[in-house]
Amino acid sequence: MTSKEEYLLETWPKQQAKGKPMYVTSYVLLYSAIVGVVSLLFRLDNGPVMDVIVSTEFLVKLAIFATIGLVIAHYKWNANNKKYEALKRQRDEQPNSQL
Repeated sequence: MTSKEEYLLETWPKQQAKGKPMYVTSYVLLYSAIVGVVSLLFRLDNGPVMDVIVSTEFLVKLAIFATIGLVIAHYKWNANNKKYEALKRQRDEQPNSQL
């Protein structure tokens, strides 16, 4: 078993205990923050920050990246659950001498 797989076996139950909504929310916030910061960095010289934040272009980008974060988080949650269950089964099926 690789160190990455061992790490997943150790940390995923803690993440599951926090719940899927918290996991998804963290990804949505992360992607929204990234688009917010990048948009502001590229538009600061064009006008006041408040004008940039309330612009239609910024709000559309924010909605798109929040949706992307939602989709990625949902996919990663399901993939990590499947991988965790497979690794747990594999670990439980190994003889104790190999541990």
